[in-house]
Amino acid sequence: MTKEKSDYSPALARSRQNFLIFFLFLVLALGAWGAWWFFVGSRRISSNDAYVTGNLIPVPAQTAGTIRRVFAENTEYVHAGQILATVQGDHSTLALHRAEAVLGRTVRTLRQEFSGVRKSQQTLQAEEAQLAKLQGDLARYQMARKGDAVPGIQISNTEADIRAAEAQIGATRAQLAAATALVGGTTLQNNPKVRAAVVALEQAYVAWARRDLRAPVSGYVAQRAAYPALMIHPGERLFTIVPLQDLWVVANIKETEMAHLYPGQAVRLTSYYYGSRVVFHGVVQGLLPGAGSAFAILPPENATGNYIHIVERVPVRISLSARELARHPLRPGLSMQVYIDTAKQHSHSVLQPLTQTPSEGYQTNLYDGELAKAKALAAQIIAQNS
Repeated sequence: MTKEKSDYSPALARSRQNFLIFFLFLVLALGAWGAWWFFVGSRRISSNDAYVTGNLIPVPAQTAGTIRRVFAENTEYVHAGQILATVQGDHSTLALHRAEAVLGRTVRTLRQEFSGVRKSQQTLQAEEAQLAKLQGDLARYQMARKGDAVPGIQISNTEADIRAAEAQIGATRAQLAAATALVGGTTLQNNPKVRAAVVALEQAYVAWARRDLRAPVSGYVAQRAAYPALMIHPGERLFTIVPLQDLWVVANIKETEMAHLYPGQAVRLTSYYYGSRVVFHGVVQGLLPGAGSAFAILPPENATGNYIHIVERVPVRISLSARELARHPLRPGLSMQVYIDTAKQHSHSVLQPLTQTPSEGYQTNLYDGELAKAKALAAQIIAQNS
């Protein structure tokens, strides 16, 4: 029995030692996890319901016509103002020529109306002078009648002529008023008829000038729907331009985790595209003013039927570093894993976003000068027909 006990004691001691080591390791692991959770895990928000987004700029047809040639393909980089496709713009060209002819005819017609006013004024002056002469003659005849120097029939005829002259003056004044109503207080440049013709010309010129499709901004081509000999109509999307230098992340955060989330908090991000080896750094810019369901096509109607509570998610906009994007480009639609550090409380309110509209990528100079050229063309036509 002594020998069996001595053989059993070392095995039992080793078993107890292994159990003690395992227990200590478990305590250390739980302690490390607890410390991590207290200092890190409980002070950050993580979500894999996040994706990259950016500006997807459509390039629609500006005028009706038939595509002659396509100059851009999907994935190709194009510069602002570069021609993407040319359109056989016969319709817009004919419409422009028609507008030019209408403006010229309107100016010439208006010149005739101005001349009619001047002619009516001169006619009225002549008729008033004739009436004054007749009235003077009548006065002399009436003085001379006392001596029987003028027969009574002559006086009667003069009185009849005066009545006829007065009637003619009334008709001329009515004609002058009608002519003045069309052109009174206006010139060739500001007359309503000419202005309407000028506006029609400007619209036709703008449609003609936009017969070719150009890139509004610099970026990559996507969703090409332009083909040679394709009939197009205004508003039909033919290309999409994606500037990859200005991207951001939208993370959908549960409403139960929003209490300590504020604009300005730091964010670490990883993508499934590059994996965990590439870490992006961003900042919470702002919270969208409503949960995702509030902007759905069919918002929920919780006041009818049975109600089942579903945790809502609020979209949060997160900026990305332009320098990191240049080293590791991303694409709109890629999934992201975000870790928001909520340990540092900022003075910003949730109603004070940090989002700012950048100047680059949010404006285009593609259509500058079109209206000025149209006005110059209209002025030239008015001068030629004046």
